[in-house]
Amino acid sequence: MSYSVVGQSVPRVDAREKVSGSAIYTGDMVLPHMLVGKVLRSPHAHAKIISIDTSKARSLPGVKVVLTYEDTPKIPWNSAGFPPSPGAILVEDQYILSDKARYVGDGIAAVAAVDEDTAIRALDLIEIEYEVLPALMTLERAMAAEAHLIHDAEKNIYGHTPVVIGDVEAGFAAADYVFEDTYYVPKVNQVSMEPCGVALAAPDRDGRVTIWTSTQMPHLVRRITAHALGLNIGQVRIIKPPVGGAFGSRLGVVNEPIAALLALKAGKPVMLKYTREEAFLATESRHPISMTLKTGVKKDGTFTARQLTSYIDGGAYATHTPSFAGPVAGWFLAMYKSPNIKVDNYSIYTNATQCGAFRGYGNPQVVFAVESQMDDIARKLGIDPLEFRLKNHPCAGEVWLWSGWAIESCGLEECMAKGAKAIGWSEKRNEGAGGNSRVTTGAAGTKKRGLGMGYMMHVSGARPMLHETSAAIVKINEDGGANLIYSNSDCGQGSGTALTQIAAEELGIPYEDLVMTKTADTDVSGFDIGSHASRQVYSGGNAVKGAAAVAKQKLLAMAAEMLQTPAEELVVEEGQVWVSHDPSKTLSVAEVAHAAHFGSHGHQIIGAISEEPAGNPPVYAAQFAEVEVDTETGVVEVLKVVAAHDVGTAINPAAVEGQIQGAVQQGIGYALTEEYRCDLETGRPLNPNLADYKILTSVDMPPVETILVQAASETGPFGAKSVGESGLVATAAAIANAVYDAIGIRFKELPITPEKVLAALHERKES
Repeated sequence: MSYSVVGQSVPRVDAREKVSGSAIYTGDMVLPHMLVGKVLRSPHAHAKIISIDTSKARSLPGVKVVLTYEDTPKIPWNSAGFPPSPGAILVEDQYILSDKARYVGDGIAAVAAVDEDTAIRALDLIEIEYEVLPALMTLERAMAAEAHLIHDAEKNIYGHTPVVIGDVEAGFAAADYVFEDTYYVPKVNQVSMEPCGVALAAPDRDGRVTIWTSTQMPHLVRRITAHALGLNIGQVRIIKPPVGGAFGSRLGVVNEPIAALLALKAGKPVMLKYTREEAFLATESRHPISMTLKTGVKKDGTFTARQLTSYIDGGAYATHTPSFAGPVAGWFLAMYKSPNIKVDNYSIYTNATQCGAFRGYGNPQVVFAVESQMDDIARKLGIDPLEFRLKNHPCAGEVWLWSGWAIESCGLEECMAKGAKAIGWSEKRNEGAGGNSRVTTGAAGTKKRGLGMGYMMHVSGARPMLHETSAAIVKINEDGGANLIYSNSDCGQGSGTALTQIAAEELGIPYEDLVMTKTADTDVSGFDIGSHASRQVYSGGNAVKGAAAVAKQKLLAMAAEMLQTPAEELVVEEGQVWVSHDPSKTLSVAEVAHAAHFGSHGHQIIGAISEEPAGNPPVYAAQFAEVEVDTETGVVEVLKVVAAHDVGTAINPAAVEGQIQGAVQQGIGYALTEEYRCDLETGRPLNPNLADYKILTSVDMPPVETILVQAASETGPFGAKSVGESGLVATAAAIANAVYDAIGIRFKELPITPEKVLAALHERKES
């Protein structure tokens, strides 16, 4: 189907302010009499607080407020941004400031002062006596029977998520082959351009507090902050200015309650802005997980049983982890068809920085493990890995075990075919068990090349586990232009542009004639769950399209009266309304809107809606990587990535391609360079900075070819599905499989560093 606005690579709604540097972020804001907030953090990973003396800090000139746990509401809460839903398991184990040090960086005290230097000096004057306890930095130490308890609980294992379908033991007994492998993925950080943790809180004389914050979910942050402070929801107002990237790091409360409490105590605005090191120390990162996979398979490549046992390191506080274990199970269930499946996911407290959302929400971890094992199984059976995956994946019309709903559309076969052709799969891939590479380069013949691929499925929201409510208001102005008011949580991904296109397409007006309110405000816009689960264009787009449709109905009703023609015979496109069977009878949208405002009726044409989407269509992707492994240095170089993605309908193709390419960059880092590391004895972070935490820059990136496959969904706006997270889900798996193809060594732990490659090559040589 042809559209006038949808499917066009129009400029982003925020392009000019972003490229000119004129965008005002939370950290740029200044209010009269504004104070600066700072947090005193524990130097110990695990310690009881024996005493705190804040008297010297309180007496320092310029210090207005000093807070400890004793000065906070004694209300346990959970910072994760979940709505109250059956799928949300919320363990409330947090306070605004901590009663016990549970990781290096835990917030113990906070101050507000007239300037940053004074606030820092005040922190230095706070005297704390600790009783240091053993630091439980690994899953094994935390789960040991004699381990100290990190919280007041029976043990440090605080969650178990089981799933049983059929009888796995019978399935394994019926298998021709049974494969069992354990994989480990480390903690990695989102490293958004704007450091995570920026909030400006200002109280008013009516007891309300307004918080400008860099968040992904204004309404849920309002609810959680109000709960933590012991306030009614209406006493908290959240305003979201532009956000400099998020990738899940702002999926819930970060430091808003601390900023708000400081402001309420001081009676003045307080800016609490984390440094880059604090963003590493005190905000959530991707979960490390140990995963054991057991798979039973027949000689013809059909599965008889699949089993996953995982231990999820949630860090010092529960936050997302018990709920996160559900999607981890769902990703495993949903990838491949099997009559017998069993999952046991365990949530574990450790004395590490807490973990939460990071682009993909458990899917990159699971796909790395599953797709690594699938390649090994395919090689053992002598089946091409592409054929093996196509034989076993769920497709259109089948029930998808992640949601329990029928799959609306499936573009995986096209993704596989086009991606394989683009990478040269049949011509370049090595035969057999790897290590006997098709190309050997370098003066000493030390460089070997290989191809690998990985496939993935992802969601377009979190239904039915969580609610996916969105609201939108579309109002047509007297000159025929329109405004879109939506609690848009565009964090840099460009969803605001796509939503504007959807509204303009449905209204029948030019893209340039519709203005979106880019700053979300919980006092103004309707309730929206936020930016999670790649839902903005699907869930939010449906609400926007619905609100625009309501406004269009009213527009056509007014035009019908003016043209003396039934509304069902009218068409509106490109800002014009005409009679379908007589195009000579026409009015501009501006003329109709002007008449509505100032004619006999005297009303503005407004459409409003609040709803959940009808479904949750999965998206598919096949990613292919070509690598070169230097067997002398251990360096793995990615030569090319082909990312073929089924996106439903690409509302803005350029934005969709940009999302995939940016995600691939994160996926390569996950595979090869990134790991947020701590000293295993003290818990002290070893690389909480951009000098030692290795992310890829533009000069490190290989060519990335994106292929958009448009298998339109039945329930999405104009057929759209998601794209935001899926671009990195399969990347690490594709690279790991390519490394195996090159040198014949299976790496079951990320990242695949030169040290690990050399050690594995040496071990193989010695054996």
